[in-house]
Amino acid sequence: MDEGFALGYATHDRGDEEREAYERLSARGQVEWVSGDLADPAVPPRIVNEVASAFGRLDVLVNNAGITVSKPALELTADDFDAIFSVDVRGAFLASVAAAPLMSERGGVIVNITSVHEHIPRPGFALYAPAKAALGMLTRSLALELAPAIRVVSVAPGAIQVERNEFDAEKLKSEIPLGRAGLPQEVAGLVAWLVSDEAAYVTGTSYLVDGGMAQQVVEQPAQGP
Repeated sequence: MDEGFALGYATHDRGDEEREAYERLSARGQVEWVSGDLADPAVPPRIVNEVASAFGRLDVLVNNAGITVSKPALELTADDFDAIFSVDVRGAFLASVAAAPLMSERGGVIVNITSVHEHIPRPGFALYAPAKAALGMLTRSLALELAPAIRVVSVAPGAIQVERNEFDAEKLKSEIPLGRAGLPQEVAGLVAWLVSDEAAYVTGTSYLVDGGMAQQVVEQPAQGP
């Protein structure tokens, strides 16, 4: 890959869309394709170990999988709770616990992709936002326990211009001080820096990539007395 890493490419399924992405990635470097449903507690440690076995080592884990369910709070169900937390929180925890012993000798970095909603709520996200907040606190807890060999950080994207989020990203522009949705490469660039030696003194914190969305934006300026 561009940053000098071989890549473990993890997907839920192995369909045509996933294969196309795998082929694009493989054209740029060494890629090991692993797959499975992270809601199954046996899967996160399995895919971590498969990648480590393929490359003979593991230096970085990026927990990027997530499920979003957007409903009014009173319409959410126990199944919705389990679906979100099993992937967004438990899956990341189990993958991290599996990765840590593989990193402990030479060191490593764990990056948890949370959300701007790790920090601020939003109507319709009464489960999604708490799951991302839990992942953020997991970051801080693991950073304490795995130091000094392993650094653990969070990246909290705001509205990012990707296909599945296109409508929402457009709708939220007026609430973003920088006036636009973010780009995937802007999130990836921060992740690349965090796993590099330049960020060797960074752990246990969450980096917002949100165009200022998490700030309190009041449309009308305050008036004098």
